[in-house]
Amino acid sequence: MAPAANPSKVRARYAAKRDAIMAAATEVFKDRGVSGFTLAAVAKMMDLHPVSLTYYFKRKEDLAAAVLHDTIRRWDAMLDKAFQETEPAARLRRFVAAYFEVRRLIQLGEQPPLAPFSEIHLIEGDQHQPLMEAFRELYVRIGHFGKTDALPWMTRPRRAALARLIVDQLGWADAWLALYEPGDYARVANRIADTLLKGLAGEGQAWPDLPLLALGSPVAQNDEVTRERFLIAATDLINREGYRGASVDKISARLKVTKGSFYHHNTDKDELAAACFQRTFDLIDEARNRACEQPDGWRRIWLAVCSLIHHQASGESGRMLRHHAMAAVPRPMRRRLRLRFQQIAHAFAGQISDGVADGSIRPVDALLTAQMLMVAFNSANSMDPVRHPGSTLRVMEDYARPVLMGVFSE
Repeated sequence: MAPAANPSKVRARYAAKRDAIMAAATEVFKDRGVSGFTLAAVAKMMDLHPVSLTYYFKRKEDLAAAVLHDTIRRWDAMLDKAFQETEPAARLRRFVAAYFEVRRLIQLGEQPPLAPFSEIHLIEGDQHQPLMEAFRELYVRIGHFGKTDALPWMTRPRRAALARLIVDQLGWADAWLALYEPGDYARVANRIADTLLKGLAGEGQAWPDLPLLALGSPVAQNDEVTRERFLIAATDLINREGYRGASVDKISARLKVTKGSFYHHNTDKDELAAACFQRTFDLIDEARNRACEQPDGWRRIWLAVCSLIHHQASGESGRMLRHHAMAAVPRPMRRRLRLRFQQIAHAFAGQISDGVADGSIRPVDALLTAQMLMVAFNSANSMDPVRHPGSTLRVMEDYARPVLMGVFSE
């Protein structure tokens, strides 16, 4: 008679295998997004038969939700460290430091990867509500960095904007953190926290009183189906449902046209998505180039960034694609897009450096700050006036001013 298996060893093997599955699932999730996430893809990465995964997770939604719940748990652990501090600025610094320490350990292979939150709302079925509740609670906790009687101007909308900004800033690190050695992550964390807390304005610089730039082309007020309408509709759908979720059928339905009309105006979805990204890049370049007419670096950066924030928040002329739209695009296209985003970051960094040189921008890490500004205007569609009436009237005070003057500034 064979000896009975040691229960503790059985549990340890089960836990180790489950952890390995979740680590592989996180990589698939990052590479393919929610719409492309399957048990088969995870099994292929692990060189297993898909059926063997069902012993641990019955459905793909269960595995995707487990990965995201685990990442939320790890963010909560970082927040626990942050809330050991009593002052808002110290809390934020502690949290950013804790995040980049986790990223350092991940890079060294000592911790599993973190899942991105960009498509969390696309998880379906009975996993959706508890997952979103956990995510909303995470947002509330981050917003509580600024909840104190000492900062009465940190209202609930302002704290919500702070939470969105921090989550998106740290998530975008996936796009650029590989440029740094793990030994530099602590310095990176310190520079990012410094910019979040103190903003960019140099000594004596006030909030400019300048009219914002109207970016892009006005949307035609007739029913004609144009290439521009396809770009705007596709951008909106990709932002909401991810690259794979925004199908040709859904884009056509949004515009109330046939698939034949779609292919009359577009080669295929990949070509249309590439054009949507190009339109996004063109809008950023337009803002940056037109702002160059201003007399100093602070006003150039202010005008470009605030105009892009307002453009993204209002959606009146069609929004820009969110960064997370790259999550599931074909890899060759993704490499080109990431390169283009980095080129734009370097262009902004040059303008920031010019502002530091002329004294209108305080000394900051120009490249890291450029990455942060790109996230700031890209994430501003959370101020969607359809869901938040009147928000564009407050976007400058609740969002843009904290981005450029410091997240806890009055």
